Amino acid sequence: MTKANGSGLFFLEPVLEIVETIIFTSCVDSEIPSSMIMVAPSGVAKSMAIKHYVSESLHPTDSISSQGLYDLAARDQKQEIRFLMIPDMNPTLSRKSATVQSTIANLLSFTADGTVRIDDGRAQKECKHAPVGLVTAATPDIYNAQAKKWFALGLRRRILPIFFHYSRDTTRKLQALVRDQQIHSSSPPTVKLKIGFKARPAIPEPMTHKIEALSLSFSMMLGKLQNYDESDAKKRWKVRDVVPISPQITLMNLARAHALRRNRKAAICDEEDYGFLCKFLDFCDPEHPKEI
Repeated sequence: MTKANGSGLFFLEPVLEIVETIIFTSCVDSEIPSSMIMVAPSGVAKSMAIKHYVSESLHPTDSISSQGLYDLAARDQKQEIRFLMIPDMNPTLSRKSATVQSTIANLLSFTADGTVRIDDGRAQKECKHAPVGLVTAATPDIYNAQAKKWFALGLRRRILPIFFHYSRDTTRKLQALVRDQQIHSSSPPTVKLKIGFKARPAIPEPMTHKIEALSLSFSMMLGKLQNYDESDAKKRWKVRDVVPISPQITLMNLARAHALRRNRKAAICDEEDYGFLCKFLDFCDPEHPKEI
């Protein structure tokens, strides 16, 4: 992984490893790309981290609408786009409820089977595309306002949320670097990713059993939702059931993608790829965001 100097992104290397691995899920043969949303406070360089990566297969955009998604799918006749890179989902999630619902529904179908539908009041139009992945970000307040709806729609499993924040020590170190003029506001050099290939690294049987065990914890985290108890004015957490099959498939594909990210011709996953999954799960608990 290339260190992003001059921007403070080197503090986000664990997050960047997740972003890169998610992108490489588009290279796993016979699988659809995974998607993710970074959920973290303002000022932790979420948007900069997303803008860090460029490729012919990555489509950067500031905001989306149902019409915009339809036009994008219709224009991409060669099916080259594999990922939407949206640095900030807050504007989209802050629109009127009906607009948000329409856009999110199209995102769900676009990432699931590549279908985009719009209704202009006279006729419904539909466009088919290869399924795409999504990398985006939002602040905790905006994301939490949508969390129950995302769970109900199945987006919690489709667009994986990762939660993190800076520790006080990291904040102090960053402030010192700013003071010493070692961090500036301009974007760091971009990293060009080559993801125009397909492969399917094998997963050894012992690792499949270990991943199956991880998927139980993963499914529990995906089922966590925050409730506000008005009787004692406290935030409480409840866990709704998530069948672990889809989370298990996601983790297996992340292991394959991590292997491909390390070695484009990798034939088999190893313990380093399993270790990535364990680190990934540290970012998946909304009740305990990862401190970096």
